Amino acid sequence: MIDPAEVERHRLPEAENRRIFTERIVPDLLANRTPQDTPTTVFLIGQPGAGKSKVTEMVANTLNRHGGFVDVDSDLYKPYHPAYAALMTQDDTLMAAYTRADGRAWMAQAEQYVRDHGLHAIIQETSQNAEAVEAKMTAYRQAGTRVEALFMGVPQAMSNQGIVNRYFEQVADRGQGRLTIQANADESYQGILQLADRVDRGMLADLVSVYRRGENTPRYSNALDESGQWTRPPAARQAMETERSRSWTDTESSSFTVTQLRLREVSRGLGPDWPPRLARIEQEAQALMTAVDVQIITAVTGASAVSEVRAIYETAREMLGSVMADPPGSKVPPTLLPDDELAKLHAQLTDAEEAAERAARPPKNEAAEGILQQLADQNAPRETLERAQNSAREDAQYAREQAAAAGAQAARLGLLRLRTEGEIERRRQLSPAQRKVEEGVRQQLRGAMGKRRIQVSAPPSPSKIQPLRGQEQQRIGRGRSL
Repeated sequence: MIDPAEVERHRLPEAENRRIFTERIVPDLLANRTPQDTPTTVFLIGQPGAGKSKVTEMVANTLNRHGGFVDVDSDLYKPYHPAYAALMTQDDTLMAAYTRADGRAWMAQAEQYVRDHGLHAIIQETSQNAEAVEAKMTAYRQAGTRVEALFMGVPQAMSNQGIVNRYFEQVADRGQGRLTIQANADESYQGILQLADRVDRGMLADLVSVYRRGENTPRYSNALDESGQWTRPPAARQAMETERSRSWTDTESSSFTVTQLRLREVSRGLGPDWPPRLARIEQEAQALMTAVDVQIITAVTGASAVSEVRAIYETAREMLGSVMADPPGSKVPPTLLPDDELAKLHAQLTDAEEAAERAARPPKNEAAEGILQQLADQNAPRETLERAQNSAREDAQYAREQAAAAGAQAARLGLLRLRTEGEIERRRQLSPAQRKVEEGVRQQLRGAMGKRRIQVSAPPSPSKIQPLRGQEQQRIGRGRSL
């Protein structure tokens, strides 16, 4: 719980805040940049965890070729707070709350320094307060700066996962991390859309673009012409909403799922706050993920080690790929069967295939031929003989149709038998460690999916696939009037 009294106690006196800025932050982070006649300020706008690094790198490379730039980011200034190290050791969440006021004050001073000295700048903006960001953009334009607004069109599940993933990476790297308060991230997620509306409506930027995470080419872009009007109908908010709600690519979905499985493992046993936080992320992602990855994130409940997560994911993906390719109500594919059931299925398929092949070879209809000869020897009326001949032809046609159906069934059973044999042989090639991982995943997937639509059932038993019996072939003499 954040104590307001403690927040106020950690706030630095105004003179001390200014002294630290002038004597430490300016020399370290702002000095030695080249003033510009028309500087460019790039607002890089995204909620915490949105993954701005790719776009930041692209912009930084461009500005570094033209005199350098100032990276305006309160996170860069917070470590200058005298209590920063102690607060990080005590509780990283407390650090964020107790240094926020001074960090924002230093950021405001840095922005004024950039405007006063005509410097290029990249401003990392989360837009929790869209009105305040609008005021910043207006101040830069009034100072003669070219303003660019680059939005990160990143779904909430991705950014919320990014927050948690960054935290655990920092903890692993240096023993402590910076964890964004979820309420602040939620506020930012909504505030960015409000800012997009303000940028379009007020023509606050010379250029506005929307990027996907990990890409350096915009998915949407618009610019002001010489008269100060947009060159195309403004639609920054719509572009943002489209990017946030679109279905993920296979690569995006796969990366998200592997990271999520790993975060489950690294957070296991670290307190009651992590399971619901991760569960919320998964809920936010389900409508955007691929169908296979939705099944995996639901079915795979754990790994014995973080190092096994990738292997477990790849194994589960391969197994579930065959499940998802089958229509609803299909039998469990061979990949999900344990070894003993797989061997039993192979034996059943072999027997059933052989029975179907026998049924596909109908015997000669000797009984019908004998009856026809008997009628001829008895000088039966021509009408009776013709009816018997027609009946014999019909029965022969029926026998051929049944044989063809049995042949088709034999072919289907043969394909499944070959698939089963391939799976048996594949497992023989696995190392003991690989077999152990597979069996663990197989049990989890069977347990999860068996409750839904997948049910184990054997193929038809050989007794149900029979050749045509004699009485079928002799229907000419039974139940018909000659």
